[in-house]
Amino acid sequence: MMNKNRFDLEQEILDCWKLTDDINLLVDRSVGEPFDIQDFRALAKVYEHKFNKMWETFEFMVGDKQIITK
Repeated sequence: MMNKNRFDLEQEILDCWKLTDDINLLVDRSVGEPFDIQDFRALAKVYEHKFNKMWETFEFMVGDKQIITK
C-alpha cells in the first residue's frame, strides 16, 4: 500500500458519503418505472469496495502511528 495520510482518509470518507446521492439518483431515474434491483446490487458492490479501501487506509494509518488508539 502506498503511504497514506489523513488527507487520503478524509477523501475516502467523503467519497463514501456519496452513497446517499447515488441511491437518490437511482431512485429519481426510476420514477414511474419499477426499480432495477441489479442497479442497486451493483451499487452495493461498488460501495463495498470503497468502504474496504477506506478501512485499509485507516488500518495503515493506525499501524503507521498516524492515528493513535487507546
